Amino acid sequence: MVLKKTSKDLFLTANDISEITGMSAQYAYRLIKQLNEELKDQNFIVINGRVSKKYFEERFYGMKGDLNGSV
Repeated sequence: MVLKKTSKDLFLTANDISEITGMSAQYAYRLIKQLNEELKDQNFIVINGRVSKKYFEERFYGMKGDLNGSV
């Protein structure tokens, strides 16, 4: 059986980032904007108001893998 990845599996919203960081939604939106600008500079297509979960983890935590610590 093949499991499909959903948008929730691939992207984080400002609410998600706010919960993860404990910061305000306003901060989360600024962070998403900054991360998306970095991705645009690398010629990636971005979705406003969402950021790649993988990229967030790599940039914010220096992690590769999920937020539960598995790699």
